[in-house]
Amino acid sequence: MNTISILGCGWLGKPLALAFLTKNMKVKGSTTSSEKILTLSNAGIEAFHIAFQPEFVGDDAFFKSETLVINIPPKAKTFGEEYHLTQIKNILKLCEKSEQLRKIVFVSSTSVYPNLEKKMKEEDADASHFLVKAENLIIDFCKNNRKQHLIVRFGGLMGYERNPCKYFTTQTSTDFSRVNYIHQDDAVGAILRLIEENIWDEIFNVVSPEHPTRAEIWTKCGDKTRQAITKSRDSSKKTISAENFLCKSNYKFIYPDPLAFKYL
Repeated sequence: MNTISILGCGWLGKPLALAFLTKNMKVKGSTTSSEKILTLSNAGIEAFHIAFQPEFVGDDAFFKSETLVINIPPKAKTFGEEYHLTQIKNILKLCEKSEQLRKIVFVSSTSVYPNLEKKMKEEDADASHFLVKAENLIIDFCKNNRKQHLIVRFGGLMGYERNPCKYFTTQTSTDFSRVNYIHQDDAVGAILRLIEENIWDEIFNVVSPEHPTRAEIWTKCGDKTRQAITKSRDSSKKTISAENFLCKSNYKFIYPDPLAFKYL
């Protein structure tokens, strides 16, 4: 039975772990919260209490798997960009020690693209962005250690209790910039499909193919979720292209249009 380790079994990582369990895979999941260990274990996930602060704290048996998914929030605003890069370096030190590890998936973000009014493809990323530097650390490690990599750049992760309406303000009603969202179910489905189809050594943008405006989404928001205040914000000008991902994976989005998300 193949084993996959998911570093960061939170909002995205846990449903991803549960999806892999349905594929008859053994799943290891990490959390920084002792309280969540039992929750993960009860779900059939082999749970580990692991943290990178940025030094490693935990049991390195977690890394003894064929595939590792790195899905930890950067927290760059709190600790700085170098903190996250040090975390990645320390993760890779443990990867180097694992004889079982063959493949690494890195959950990245479309924030790596400059805020320009154009359709962004994978090659348009800002090379100086700290997440691109993190991606390159992983790519170089895999190339030098005969392992395979997969970089997945997600747009704004939405769905279920994560609702953009909670962050909208009165000015959103006239904000005609376009969104780059991805529903949780499609984020899980995309990673699952790429691994099942054995697609590696690639970088993919993964966002819903439709890009409605914030003003259009505003009309779908219920009154209880709208903010009653007005505050300034910088609108995103860029539109993220998922064409490369769609072409190579043949993935069919569950929610291709963010207007179909539930905005309660």
